[in-house]
Amino acid sequence: MSEALRTGDLVLCKVGSFAPWPAVVFPQRFLRKDVYRRRRSECVAVCFFNDETYYWDKPVRLKRLDRDMIAEFLENSKGADEDEVLVGAYEEALEYRTLHDFIVQRLEDENRARDWDGSSKIVAGEDPFEGKGVPKTSANVGSAAKPVGKHVRAKQVDNTGGLGSPTVNDTKSIRKKQKLDRSRRIEISLLFRRKLQRNLVQRDTPPSVEELKESHKLLRKIAENTNDNPSFFDLQALGHSKLHKLLKVIRNDDNLQEFHGECNSLLEQWAPLIQELKKDKIKARES
Repeated sequence: MSEALRTGDLVLCKVGSFAPWPAVVFPQRFLRKDVYRRRRSECVAVCFFNDETYYWDKPVRLKRLDRDMIAEFLENSKGADEDEVLVGAYEEALEYRTLHDFIVQRLEDENRARDWDGSSKIVAGEDPFEGKGVPKTSANVGSAAKPVGKHVRAKQVDNTGGLGSPTVNDTKSIRKKQKLDRSRRIEISLLFRRKLQRNLVQRDTPPSVEELKESHKLLRKIAENTNDNPSFFDLQALGHSKLHKLLKVIRNDDNLQEFHGECNSLLEQWAPLIQELKKDKIKARES
């Protein structure tokens, strides 16, 4: 990128085989603790539109996004077979006005409103490499961005940037901390979907033994939390993540027969929710 990125800048971030996604360069001091501990050297944090996840990436890999580019994408998407979630992300990016409003809304959505004391307006244009605990003064606001040192152990960083998909260790605590994590059920559902999709579907070669084992563990973890009352994977979580659609793809793939039983069991349990989602989709089309 020709100019240094600053907090509040709009960018396109490419993760794996997914389409480039609209995002905001996010101040590290407002990140959730689980996101911050996956901090990566020489990477900035971005927060996606129409998606509850964050991602760490090097500035050189990010592409600046302006309103003309957003408007052009939305115009070209009319009548085209575009991902509805991606179109929604561009629509949210078009409505983006200030970093302050964006962060305040994000903190409310994550039940973290107390993380901002409300004493002053959150301004854009700060150094995106500055970590938590760095005092904001006129001397460092607008100063040149400097990479930070490594603050995470190697095992905490994966090849997706730290938050692109869940590892089995990341998901072990869902059941133990269900009350704590229910506010994040949409984000976690998206992460489950992306990992299973990457392991089993979006690939040019057969899954490795380790990927097959991990996928079975992830499906078992989904089943455990589906059986809870209330289920972790509710109407809102399935509606946003489309996890049920991915399970149908896996179930219909003859090369993935070892997963068919697990997928069928989950789809049977989710049948009432799936029917409700279909009805909502029909109503939306008719309105």
